[in-house]
Amino acid sequence: MLHQLASQALPANIVGGEQVDSIRVLVLAGLVQAAVSTPKRRFDGFDEPTATVTAITYMGRSMLKRFPAD
Repeated sequence: MLHQLASQALPANIVGGEQVDSIRVLVLAGLVQAAVSTPKRRFDGFDEPTATVTAITYMGRSMLKRFPAD
């Protein structure tokens, strides 16, 4: 996911549960800066969360160099 973000123009809007969970992990690791919405409970389930990635941090860029894409 970090390599995908590096190839996109930022800010990038991310939708979908698995993708947003990946962004949460990257934020917790300090690799990206992002605003992540919390899931909202509805009568028939939950709304899909969204995330807006605003930047890749210095540590994130360092990881991109250390672990290049195949």
